Amino acid sequence: MHLTFLFKPALYPRLVSLVVMLLTCSQLLNAQAPASGLLVSVAFKTNNPFGNSPPMSGTEAAATIANPAFGAANVWNNLQSPWAPPLTTNPSWTSLVDSTGTSTGVSLFVTGTVFPLDLTPFIPNPDPLRSAFLGWNSWTNGGGGAGPGESTSLVWKLTGLPPRAKFDICIYGGVADADRGFTMTVAGIIQYIPTFNSTSSSLQNCILFSNIPSNAKGIITIHADGVGDSKTAQNEANWAGFQLVQLAAPNSPRRLGLWRAPR
Repeated sequence: MHLTFLFKPALYPRLVSLVVMLLTCSQLLNAQAPASGLLVSVAFKTNNPFGNSPPMSGTEAAATIANPAFGAANVWNNLQSPWAPPLTTNPSWTSLVDSTGTSTGVSLFVTGTVFPLDLTPFIPNPDPLRSAFLGWNSWTNGGGGAGPGESTSLVWKLTGLPPRAKFDICIYGGVADADRGFTMTVAGIIQYIPTFNSTSSSLQNCILFSNIPSNAKGIITIHADGVGDSKTAQNEANWAGFQLVQLAAPNSPRRLGLWRAPR
């Protein structure tokens, strides 16, 4: 068969259809959603002289249910603060690691006065993630706890994130001798963060803030507020940690190029 047969004008429509089909198949194969990006996991720790919870690592069931991308968690940042007392003001940590243990440019800054605590030796059901925490909103007039001066609210921020990206953030309340919840406000969204009484079988969960944007400088700022009267420990806030995962950006639409037969 002579090769010029393939280019007879009558076959042009079929050839165009074939090219369109091949281009469409190629685009469909390349349209799979990219994997999620940065994953950072944080658990607050301290040096309780009576004993401490073990370092946190691996997956956290509640977060993985909220977003399966959290299921890739392996290495955590177990962030140390001095045992309370004394109180700690404006703690910060730089060069947090990702889920593989690789150092990142992400840093955590907390503005406020907190007391780090690990209740592992004192409660019946300690937890590697939730038994240690940063506490605030209690004994603000002295008389107990870590002494007067605790903040009633905190501001914390993450810097060094990819700019103008979207993230899911899971926040963890502590497990303590009583329920000691608080609120967090992220991108204008306010949610109550429950804590758990160690003597009960309360569900251990995380509170998910979804689709949270970083700003043009790669910063996310979050407000944490105690709930109720701060003069005693009744309304103490216990924050155990958080996880953040970068969401996959949708593929940019691409134009299909049509092959045009020569005239």
